[in-house]
Amino acid sequence: MEEKEDIKEEIEEVKEDLKKEEEEVERLRTRVKELEEKVKKLETVAKNSNIRVIDLQRELEYFKERYRKDLEDQRRFGHERLALDLLPILDNFERALTSVKNSKDFEALLKGVEIIYTELRRILEKHGVREMDIEGKEFDPYLAEAVETVESEEHPPNSVVRVLQKGYLIHEKVLRPAKVVVNVSKEEIT
Repeated sequence: MEEKEDIKEEIEEVKEDLKKEEEEVERLRTRVKELEEKVKKLETVAKNSNIRVIDLQRELEYFKERYRKDLEDQRRFGHERLALDLLPILDNFERALTSVKNSKDFEALLKGVEIIYTELRRILEKHGVREMDIEGKEFDPYLAEAVETVESEEHPPNSVVRVLQKGYLIHEKVLRPAKVVVNVSKEEIT
């Protein structure tokens, strides 16, 4: 009888173990389902991210092409405003030349050329081009090129005595350096 009791107890223990195992299997099934749902969500996120990356790459290529085209247009047509502003100067020169051919009045030609010169300087200044004022100032090799030197007591050493060709700035950048005569002291010559 005792044996029966032992067997019953063992059967009960096995049933309890089986029940615990079934509960563990059910918990694991639930966990697997949760993980499968997470994987599906992550796959969707990854797919959407890949689509977004492809769209962004396409957009980047479009912007690169647009930027390249804008640069090319700027290079080709960037001087359009300046050219348009200079056309009246050209018209005025043509009128002056026609007038001189017909009348031979050189005083009128001189006055017309002076007016055109003034208008041209105004247009260049409007576009940021201005003449450098360096005569009598200390020589600066970034602004001017010394093409001749003189020795003079009237001017300080290393100063610009005379401008042979005017220099111009466009905004704050040197457009064309001036060609100048520079005063040097006796010590520098030897």
